[in-house]
Amino acid sequence: MNPPGLPVCDDERRRASVRRAGLAGIDSVTVDPDQRGLTVTLFGAVPPGIDRYSFRIEGGRRVTGIQVVTATVQDSADGDPATEVHLALDRRGDPSPYRLLAVGDAFDSRYAVHEFGFRQQCPTGLDCRPADGPPPPPAGPAPPVDYLTKDYAGFRRLLLDRLALTVPGWTERHVPDLGITLVELLAHVGDRLSYQQDAVAAEAYLDTARLRTSVRRHARLVDYPMHDGCASRTFVCVETRTDLDVADPGELAFAVVPPGGPDAGPVITSDELRARGQVCFRPLEDRAIQFRAAHNRIELWSWGNEQCHLPAGATEATLCDGKMAEGHARRVLHLRPGDVLVLEEERGPATGALADADPAHRQAVRLTRVTPRIDAVEQVPVLDIAWDTEDALTFPLHLTAYGYTATLAVARGNAVLVEHGLDNTWGTGAAAPEFTAPDTGAGENDPWVGGKGPWVGRKAFAPVLPDTGLTWSTPFPDPADIAAAQARQLALLPDRARDRIRNLLHADSAPTANDQHTLTVLFGEETLRAVGLHEDHRRALATLLSRFDHFLDAGLRRLATLVRQARSGCVLSEEDVEWELVRSWGPDALAVRPGSPLLHGPASRALRTDPRSALPRLLLRPEIPAGDRPQEENGPGQHKGKPHRHATASDRTYAANSAPWKPARDLMGCGPRARHVVAETDDEGVVTLRFGNGRAGCPPVPGTKLRAEYSVGNGRAGNVGPEAINRIASHTLRPGGITGVRNPLPAAGGTDPESVADVRRAAPREPFRRLLRAITADDYAALAQQQPGVQRAAASLRWNGSWYEADVALDAQGSADVPREMLDAVGQALHRYRRMGHDVVTGPAVQVPLDVALTVWADPDHIAAHVKQAVLNVLRPGPLPGGGRGFFDPDALSFGTPVPASRLIAAVVAVPGVRHAEVTRLCRLNATGADTPADGLLRMRPLEIARLDDDSARPENGKLDLNVQGGR
Repeated sequence: MNPPGLPVCDDERRRASVRRAGLAGIDSVTVDPDQRGLTVTLFGAVPPGIDRYSFRIEGGRRVTGIQVVTATVQDSADGDPATEVHLALDRRGDPSPYRLLAVGDAFDSRYAVHEFGFRQQCPTGLDCRPADGPPPPPAGPAPPVDYLTKDYAGFRRLLLDRLALTVPGWTERHVPDLGITLVELLAHVGDRLSYQQDAVAAEAYLDTARLRTSVRRHARLVDYPMHDGCASRTFVCVETRTDLDVADPGELAFAVVPPGGPDAGPVITSDELRARGQVCFRPLEDRAIQFRAAHNRIELWSWGNEQCHLPAGATEATLCDGKMAEGHARRVLHLRPGDVLVLEEERGPATGALADADPAHRQAVRLTRVTPRIDAVEQVPVLDIAWDTEDALTFPLHLTAYGYTATLAVARGNAVLVEHGLDNTWGTGAAAPEFTAPDTGAGENDPWVGGKGPWVGRKAFAPVLPDTGLTWSTPFPDPADIAAAQARQLALLPDRARDRIRNLLHADSAPTANDQHTLTVLFGEETLRAVGLHEDHRRALATLLSRFDHFLDAGLRRLATLVRQARSGCVLSEEDVEWELVRSWGPDALAVRPGSPLLHGPASRALRTDPRSALPRLLLRPEIPAGDRPQEENGPGQHKGKPHRHATASDRTYAANSAPWKPARDLMGCGPRARHVVAETDDEGVVTLRFGNGRAGCPPVPGTKLRAEYSVGNGRAGNVGPEAINRIASHTLRPGGITGVRNPLPAAGGTDPESVADVRRAAPREPFRRLLRAITADDYAALAQQQPGVQRAAASLRWNGSWYEADVALDAQGSADVPREMLDAVGQALHRYRRMGHDVVTGPAVQVPLDVALTVWADPDHIAAHVKQAVLNVLRPGPLPGGGRGFFDPDALSFGTPVPASRLIAAVVAVPGVRHAEVTRLCRLNATGADTPADGLLRMRPLEIARLDDDSARPENGKLDLNVQGGR
């Protein structure tokens, strides 16, 4: 601190001069916490002979004349010359300023005085540094500026007004004048900056954002996935004269060609497809396609009945499979589980005419079971087929009718699942666009170049696709559906093995070599030798069947682990199936391979699309220079039929560099090596590609050439009607033998991109719509009810003595019994939502069998037996002939649903021929004091479901006593 009256200046040069002269000066003064001493820091060495008379204290207002008692030189800890002196005082000072004076010739007079205060430990919150220099002069009045001016004309007017004040002599206003040119140029720049500020401010909020990209990112913050539409799907049936195998489905494309113009048949070239096709479709499945002439039209077998039909809800049928020749079945069908058939009403059941067929009576089903049989009466080979309950018929399908010999309904094979869109490389001369990642000179610290140091940020590489209308497709088959189907197939492996042993046990002959090989795979040679399979095969097979769980204990436990893994959503790979399951469970385990069409789910599920889970049909393949590729020892194809060569470092580098960039909805969950790209569509349909930054997603190496392969075709434009798809084309050749192409079912699922206005309305409410955590019992019930196959669920929280347990009761759709697979699947699904500290226990609902007695009076002109049968049909579980379900059907009753006597009477009285009805007993089965409640309402507890099957074979599920009086 400088003494008053001395100039304020930079004194480092003066201090250096003082040190060179051997003098000292006061640098700082520190007051002890008890204010009874001072620590004086000197610059330069402490002069010799320092004592208490070398310092004097002046100043003070209330306390003056403070004396120095002692002066002690404090030695330096590192051996340097001492620079501090401690002064002991006789008393404390007041808060007023004091001055410390150093006396003697050993001190420089410029630095012999230092001002200090005794209240240094009292913080004031102000900067202790003194102001540098004199205070600035007072600012003049600010020029008047209209801050509401935001456009070119306003800025031009303000600039001219300001110039009129500052340069009053300049009055030129002609446009060619240089001053006017500068004014207009500055006004233009201000207008552009103002627009940019407004645009940035508008895009910062969801309510005001105008760009689709900004709205998408705002919605993503509240976990609302804004979708860009979805492509439509349908099944196309191909008719052919000869059998045709297509190894690569990508070689085919289907189109809607309007009538008119040259018609050369259903097969067209790739050029004609692009020129004439209004809406194009491509196969969605990647497996090889086989077209069979026998699958063009397959008759449904009616077993010789004249009046035969498949009711609504049917899941089984029989097909005619050729004829008998010389006592042998000559079969023509090559159907397998996983194939798709389209059941179609070909003729009207009322008239038998082709024109009277109902086009709405068509449905695609995916086969789950195919069993060849022979009709012993008609001597015709037939094929029993079955499909999933999700594909159950939604309408009655008539096979035959009185007076008509022609078949009314048929099955169409050669069905291909297609999706709207066509690859950009499809067609003669088409080439995929290429993009090159720019080299921005990241340098040796770039891990993609030098492999060391942190990732250095570079300018964003955001190429733009040249085409609009990018196809957005829901993943098919969905990995979650594949994992669930694998879990079901794994759980069936032990039962299939038992059935195989049971069939061998009841066979007339000894096991064949193939059967013995299968048994060896299951049990091992040592076990088969121990049970004596080669000595007495029947006794050995009976032993294997009775001790099945004991012999295969380790395999069953491993299988249970794989089932739990699959139910959690993990898809078992081809290697897992081939190397473990097939070697442990035989050829039955081949049905678990991910590529099996049996795992693709029901046909109805393939036609359902969710635009919020859709991803673009896009792939970016890097172009690897030939010199960077690994050299094979014996040329291409050396591994085929030869011992496997261990992968080298060059192989691994090439595999990593050649991996394509795949689409993802966002990059937040991507690792630093994940090759994912995000496609962002703007309001004009232009697609911009966004890559990762090296931490979330792997960006392309500078200089990498990327080849974009994508599909074009999206939205409601693909929702064409039935019989609209009529042409087929091949990418490289013209397929022969095809006589017809048609889509019996309309294309569905095509959705246009979600509008910005819809996102503004829906996104803020999204966090309140979806349930992401289970806290209360109602939360567990609501989440369980969202699982497939669950009609309704109820839950309760119970303290089991150590922690809380969420007991979830399930009511299955269409059945009173809940399968074990559903209980395990729901429990696995709820595990990720459960509250910490809660255990989830799933179980079936508490079934309450009922005891009901009714007295019914029939009209005299109705037969009593017919009235009784009609009343039983109305009350018993099952579908009603005119639609609906029975009164005691499992789907009509759920948790806590009471059984009112009034509704029961109303249902009975509505039957034709019933004059009057009374409920004489309505209670729980085997209840004491059985009678009808006084208020006529039999109540159920929250986790209870009433049940009445009226099955004499299972009386424990409820009984119904029906007494019909009157009638004939």
